[in-house]
Amino acid sequence: MLDLDPRSLVVLHLIDRTGSMSAAARELGWTHPAISQHVKRLERAAGCELVERHGRGVRLTPAGVVLGRYAAEIAASLTAARDCLPDLAQGHAPRLRVAAFPTACATLVVDAVNSLPDGLRVDIRQAEPPEALAALQDGEVDVAVTFHDEPPHGDGVTVLGRDPLLAALPAAHPLAAKETLAISDLRTATVIAGCPLCQERFVRHCARESFRPVLHHQVTDDYVLMQAMVAAGQGIAILPGLTLSAHRRDDIVTMPLDPPLHREIAVWLPPERHTPPAARQLLDALSVAHAIMRQ
Repeated sequence: MLDLDPRSLVVLHLIDRTGSMSAAARELGWTHPAISQHVKRLERAAGCELVERHGRGVRLTPAGVVLGRYAAEIAASLTAARDCLPDLAQGHAPRLRVAAFPTACATLVVDAVNSLPDGLRVDIRQAEPPEALAALQDGEVDVAVTFHDEPPHGDGVTVLGRDPLLAALPAAHPLAAKETLAISDLRTATVIAGCPLCQERFVRHCARESFRPVLHHQVTDDYVLMQAMVAAGQGIAILPGLTLSAHRRDDIVTMPLDPPLHREIAVWLPPERHTPPAARQLLDALSVAHAIMRQ
């Protein structure tokens, strides 16, 4: 078992993740020659090349990709072991670590955590979907809560369901009396579309209707601020329905879009052998919390 140096495998994982030996060296605080030595040591053990040049950086060879899967699991296990040391030193069970997008943190995750057994401690980190999934892969969290345009597929993912996207308008707006708002009605409106990721998604939706929306210069996923901007007449906001479970102003109205838009909410767990029992408890609690919010 110890014929392979775990540090060399972590190096291979970081090279794969960063696409650069120099970046892997910076992340570990090592020198470039030290990184090269670990790669050469692994290649001697494997009897083949594991890393090759690609553009301005490097990538794993097909053999490196195979070994990289094991390297990723080892890196994740070492990270999880490191993170639980402070709790063990104090006689506590390891904390459950969760990464979720902001609106889920303020609604689904908080409600789910409150329903868990007493004594189970949970650390919640705000992260957009790409960062949350990267943290899960690197062993920095035990659960990732994300959103997607379409239901995601893969090992360890559970799709909770759809979260509709709604238009938010001032109560006195000429379009506020409508039951639904056609996306084409937004051709000349200033749209407050949220964070950069949400803006990109909304621009793609509008492209299907053959126009590019006029986006407000304020880029934010602060749904309290977005609703305040709507009330002040600065534009029409596109809000996920989930946000209204946490905060809703009385001086704005919300309505579905036509054609309907939504995002899929998903929960990701690590590979079976690395999944803490508490992570499955949280998954069940998240499913219940989401079902209650949809009622």
